Amino acid sequence: MRARKRVTFGICAYNWEPFSYTPKIYEEIALGAESLGFDSFFVTDHFMRPHTPGFVPPREHATIEAWSLLSNLAAKTNTIKLGTCVTPIPLRRPAILAKVVATVDILSDGRAILGAGAGWDRPEFEGYGEWHSNSERVEMTREGIDLIRRLWSEDSVTYEGKYFKTKNAVLEPKPVQKNGPEIWVGAIHDKMLKLTAEMGDAWFPGRAVGATLEHYSKSVPKIKKQAEVCGRKTPLKYALMGYFTEPNVSLSLPALGTMDKANEVVEAYAEAGCEYIATMFFPVAKFKELMKNFAKDVVPSFS
Repeated sequence: MRARKRVTFGICAYNWEPFSYTPKIYEEIALGAESLGFDSFFVTDHFMRPHTPGFVPPREHATIEAWSLLSNLAAKTNTIKLGTCVTPIPLRRPAILAKVVATVDILSDGRAILGAGAGWDRPEFEGYGEWHSNSERVEMTREGIDLIRRLWSEDSVTYEGKYFKTKNAVLEPKPVQKNGPEIWVGAIHDKMLKLTAEMGDAWFPGRAVGATLEHYSKSVPKIKKQAEVCGRKTPLKYALMGYFTEPNVSLSLPALGTMDKANEVVEAYAEAGCEYIATMFFPVAKFKELMKNFAKDVVPSFS
């Protein structure tokens, strides 16, 4: 029997309802994941619940601010990595975000990961910032990542971009991780895949927003080819975020699969090039139980 490819596993959670009105659950999940040996805890980063057409009662838009939450979890955990899946760079001023992420890295003693993307939910942008075209958001993300990395590594930064500018910005103290935390890029379309190959430390797409097995299989070679073209020197991680459900659970966003088929799903993505999966579980009421079952029944098969 052929040995399965190695996959590292993390856990992720939505930063919106039903989690947001019971914030203690984040601590319970993160500590539980740490005790079970998961590598990371990620949280989505939205100011409003995304992709909800029509009128939605305010409670259903309730969110917990992601980096504030991770700052709190940095004090409660000891070894598990902490990050976002993913932070929309055009929706936050990159210089301020660089400071926030650096602080979480310091508080966690070097365990922060910045999940970064161009964003996609127009109502959220219009509510908390300004909506830009797809191509503009990609370029804003490129500028933002460049500026963030410079702030993490240089003594003083003056930056003159099309979208972002700083003059004599000093970010001190620096992050614990040399040159700053890793940046994992959530990308689906070609322009962002290209940006990932050139600037990211990992490719981190979401199944719910388009990373089907077919898409993943076709995208890995694209990223590798672009990485070669741009002369990339450091290896890129190939990751994935998504969720597993109990059988017969219906959700609005597509899952990776059901718990009884998890081994087959993970193996298929691993064969397509995936090395790292951050997953959540539904129904939420059984999240911790399903996480334990996943750690027992799936994780050892890919160690």
